[in-house]
Amino acid sequence: MYEHPYLSQQLTRHDQEQMERAATERLRLIEHADQIVPRPEGVVRRMLRRAFGRTAVATSATAPTTARVAGGCEAAAAHAQ
Repeated sequence: MYEHPYLSQQLTRHDQEQMERAATERLRLIEHADQIVPRPEGVVRRMLRRAFGRTAVATSATAPTTARVAGGCEAAAAHAQ
């Protein structure tokens, strides 16, 4: 009839560990951004490049990375002020 708190405690602990790992990974990526190497062009990018030309793929591929590198939290904080 009543749930034992063990399961919810385990789930909470697991979620907290995942968030800690994700935060650590984000910090590591920010600190070593100069070491990140772009992946080679895959099937979808080659198809898009052939269908729409180099400019459509280049703008869609660079937009998310520049927004992320430009400082996600800092940009949100500046916008909030």
